[in-house]
Amino acid sequence: MTHRLVFDLMTAERAVRRWIDARSGGSGIGAAGAGVLFHLAAHGDALIGDVGAALGASPSGMSGLVSRLEKGGFVTKAPDSGDGRAVRLALTPLGRQAVGTAREVVTELNAELTDGFTAAELDVVARWLGRTTQRLS
Repeated sequence: MTHRLVFDLMTAERAVRRWIDARSGGSGIGAAGAGVLFHLAAHGDALIGDVGAALGASPSGMSGLVSRLEKGGFVTKAPDSGDGRAVRLALTPLGRQAVGTAREVVTELNAELTDGFTAAELDVVARWLGRTTQRLS
């Protein structure tokens, strides 16, 4: 049997994004925005470039995403105190609330994705995904 891993991986990624986006509760955050919020929740104020690097996002993609999150009241932007050209992001109270909602959505998604698989099977999937990311980065 020939596996179409690249096609299957890309199709699965789009399905996951659509699933998350459909459950964003009209917030407009979506999958990419949730990634930004999760990063800020774990790392506090962070440089936009660092958030983009952690998410594997392009500078232009981050710019638009951050603008939408700022307009929605989820994050604030401020110049970095050490480098006036750099910009830091911080969660607002609404952003912190959205992190909780996004965690619930991701917990539900993880349960959906892992249903019917053994721990050993999931370990193989996780190892394959991690190796793929490492080898291609």
